[in-house]
Amino acid sequence: MKNSADGFPWEDLQITLAILRDGSLSRAAATLGIRQSTASRRLSRLEQAMGASLFDRTPEGMAPTNLALEMQTHIEEIELRMSDIHRTVSAQNGSPAGRVRIALPDGFASVWLIPGMADFHRTFPDIILDLVIGNAVVDLVRREADIAVRLVRPTDPDLVAQRLARVAMAPFVHSSLAGSPVESLRWILFDDPDRHYLETRWVMDHVSPERTMTVSLWNAMFASVKSGVGPAILSVWVAEQAGLVRIEHPVPVEEREVFVVYHRALRNVPRIAAVRTWLQERARLFGAAASQGLGDRSGVS
Repeated sequence: MKNSADGFPWEDLQITLAILRDGSLSRAAATLGIRQSTASRRLSRLEQAMGASLFDRTPEGMAPTNLALEMQTHIEEIELRMSDIHRTVSAQNGSPAGRVRIALPDGFASVWLIPGMADFHRTFPDIILDLVIGNAVVDLVRREADIAVRLVRPTDPDLVAQRLARVAMAPFVHSSLAGSPVESLRWILFDDPDRHYLETRWVMDHVSPERTMTVSLWNAMFASVKSGVGPAILSVWVAEQAGLVRIEHPVPVEEREVFVVYHRALRNVPRIAAVRTWLQERARLFGAAASQGLGDRSGVS
């Protein structure tokens, strides 16, 4: 292997790590927000500096060599240190400006967050919000997002979790199916084979598995209930706002806890603090609106 007087620049190592994770040069370039030609040039530069190939180009994609696989753990360690540097530098910036990447489920995005974004941008015109919408848990330590809204408290000691709200949940159905026997309805669930979600556990405890169908997005589940496909466990406030009918059952559904999660090193970064405060205010407004029609069944802690 050749020695390089210039060492191995982080941007070259970064594209190598992205290809290892994404499996192709084009997807890696998209992940990093650069042109594919730039990604290819960086990879070639690194391979030339090392005097060895890191990937075999195949019709199926980029197949890593043994060298690339052996390097992956070391590059990931560098990635963590680079993230620490970025956080340290960001904390010195005294004005709330820059991009903030928020990860949250689609239901929270469409019903709760996006309706307040215009007001946020008017208050903080120099902050740009990027939304990562979906049920996958992003890695906040590796800066896949800056802030996450989650339904489960994290266990990583580097992450701070603050409870935003407790949300009342219950089974709801379209009015056309109201009064139908519970066992005759086709229930709608998230695709949750390991039964992580309390909604899944409740339905599976009270409904035959043969009478369930699955979806991978909350918006699809909500639309299915509103269309009369079948019942599902929904937020009481959201369901009643939509005119859905609550199914009375002797066994209540547990409340959902909602958390805002971020890396502890970002605690004092102005733009992160501004977004965090805004999320807490959105939760308070949501809880107050829910409480007007629901008594104490739904609220913010």
